[in-house]
Amino acid sequence: MHLPKLAVIAASATMLLAGPALAQKSADTLRLAVISPFAALSTYDLPHEEAAVFSREIYDFLLTYDEHNKKFVPGLAKSWKRIDDKTLEFELRDDVKFHNGNKFDSADVKATLDYLLDPKSKITYQGRYNWVRELEILGPYKFRVHAVEPTATDLNTLAYRFQMWDAETLNAMADKGDYSRTQVMGTGIYKMVSFDRNKGVTVERYEGYNTTNIKKAPIKRIQGVFIPDRETQAAQLLTGGIDWIRGATPDTAKALTANPNIKASYVASPTFVYIALDSQNLSGNKALSDPRVRKAIHKVIDRETIIKYLVPGGEVAEHVQGLCFKATIDCEYQVQAEKLDVEGAKKLMAEAGYPNGFDLQYDVFAPAKAIGEAIAGDLRKINVRAAMNVVDLSLYRRKQGDGKLEAWSILFPTGSYPDIGNIFSVFFTGPAFKYYNDPIIQEAMDKGEAEFDSAKRAQIYGKALNRINEMNYILPISSVPVLHVHSKDAKVNTNVFSAGETYAADFEWVK
Repeated sequence: MHLPKLAVIAASATMLLAGPALAQKSADTLRLAVISPFAALSTYDLPHEEAAVFSREIYDFLLTYDEHNKKFVPGLAKSWKRIDDKTLEFELRDDVKFHNGNKFDSADVKATLDYLLDPKSKITYQGRYNWVRELEILGPYKFRVHAVEPTATDLNTLAYRFQMWDAETLNAMADKGDYSRTQVMGTGIYKMVSFDRNKGVTVERYEGYNTTNIKKAPIKRIQGVFIPDRETQAAQLLTGGIDWIRGATPDTAKALTANPNIKASYVASPTFVYIALDSQNLSGNKALSDPRVRKAIHKVIDRETIIKYLVPGGEVAEHVQGLCFKATIDCEYQVQAEKLDVEGAKKLMAEAGYPNGFDLQYDVFAPAKAIGEAIAGDLRKINVRAAMNVVDLSLYRRKQGDGKLEAWSILFPTGSYPDIGNIFSVFFTGPAFKYYNDPIIQEAMDKGEAEFDSAKRAQIYGKALNRINEMNYILPISSVPVLHVHSKDAKVNTNVFSAGETYAADFEWVK
């Protein structure tokens, strides 16, 4: 947002100082701005962050992972057991109904899975589900999932990526892809009231929701209003058209909170920013293939100062020391990231034969620009002359595939599937792995994918996490909190299981 328009917003905020409270608390309706309109309400068809705010509450899962206590807890399934390394058996609750009144049972689980495995289904990531060979129904509320091969992440996938659909509704549709567009139906804490791909979505508390794990939806009705322009969002918040903006900039928050009816809140997020280095000389920058140079680069980056002054909401940020969060499933390691040591970094550069440094192409994802600039400034202390290029995700992916990345900083969200295996699959498979080509990491991935014992799996991946820090391949800088600007009458609480993501049921009225 440009400074002159910020000034206009600030002036508007001042004019409205004595205005009424903005939130629709009396109507028990919270209106949430959505910057990226979406056409479907399902992570199958559209893995969309803002859509997930609603879809994760409309649909339920067989089980849920408690990220705070690191354990699986019952969801639609009241129990489960592992028959062998390729078979899981589930017993469902018999007291669950879909929002349309249809009873939930094993047939719904099978219909959902059949849709996901059907080659004709146009879902985004079908590979997430093809580890399943078949679902065998043993009774109305009992079934088995048979895997193609031993898959250690089977429970994790079912807890995060397997939302239940109504078989009766789904099977009656000519185009089953319309389920998430025109016939959105779940068993979750919220039900869909209306969905217009041009205007927005409205969900309402499902009064028939029956569970011991999740509290009753705090707010009766939540409207997602499609406003793909930050300035319009700000104006609507000031004039009472909406109650909540997610992902605002600090400058916008500062201007808007001049109005006493508006508050700003930072919420911890399972997204982190990092710097990675080409250790294999793919890009032609030979210096980076020397472990001493990579170690020097990591030692000279002042992460604590960056977090304090440049990471918005740094006071609630997690100071990550490895390539995962405390809440990440099976995240354990012993080797910490390098501590700040400028003199030690200079000595390493001299030992490696680069006392005068070298030129470096440094690609930075646009949202991390300020952090990238600070890192580039720190590198100057050891004469590494980083030319920073601001890139979008598509350009980054293209350069990655072409082997043209030297150093890069990207934001990585782990919250939609916070499992250590998922993190490794992002950083060390396909074109990404060739920048490291490390047999220790590859071995850990191979073994970890087939290890069901959580403690043993954590040890396996722990060796690889230690290796990443020992070889200074990737340096996590910080988690990146999300800035919410909202009516003073509303607040956000992380729910009982999530350790960072914010969904519809996390919004509450201030009492």
